[in-house]
Amino acid sequence: MRKLKILWRMLKHRKAVSSLLSSHLSLLEGDGVADALGGLTAEEEEGVVEAVRAAISDRQGGGDKVLVEFGTLFGLTTQLLAETAPSGTTILTVDNFCWNPFGLPPDLHRQFTEKVLRPYLNTGRVKLIGCDSAAFRERYDGAAPALVFLDADHGYAAVRDEIVWAKEKNAVVISGHDYGNPLFGVTRAVDEAFPEGVKHKGMVWWKPTAER
Repeated sequence: MRKLKILWRMLKHRKAVSSLLSSHLSLLEGDGVADALGGLTAEEEEGVVEAVRAAISDRQGGGDKVLVEFGTLFGLTTQLLAETAPSGTTILTVDNFCWNPFGLPPDLHRQFTEKVLRPYLNTGRVKLIGCDSAAFRERYDGAAPALVFLDADHGYAAVRDEIVWAKEKNAVVISGHDYGNPLFGVTRAVDEAFPEGVKHKGMVWWKPTAER
């Protein structure tokens, strides 16, 4: 009887089971827990730090400093941004929680991420915005970002449009992850936007939008 109940539940929730199985197989074929959690290698973390420092040191004029991150996942890169940027900087991290490698429902995914980021959310240093990149970009009317970090949709068109938006908003530095990854369209979009080349460490890339 117990086995029949388990089988019935699997049939009832077959879409969720399929998603979990697919995620598990991806983890087995990937580089392990670090990839699953959205973590960066030590070299890539150095790249993020360099990008933030370039963005803040190159920023002209006064006012509040804003960093925009597309793609929060579980908030590990968000933490690094918050720890690297000087006081007075606000990190706006954007995610619609439509995907995670463990197949968590969007509400549970967001709850977990909020717990990871709780110290920064409580102080207001990080603001977690629950929507997709396109919706955020359409309604954003804040200050020119010191840094825009792209790590959400890795398709060519999505990255291309985010870069165009960041340029239009006069972002000081545009950066992101998965440059050089043959599975995604990131490299093509970045190379087309910046034919003169970008700086990168591992798969983290960054580019000042103007020479200073």
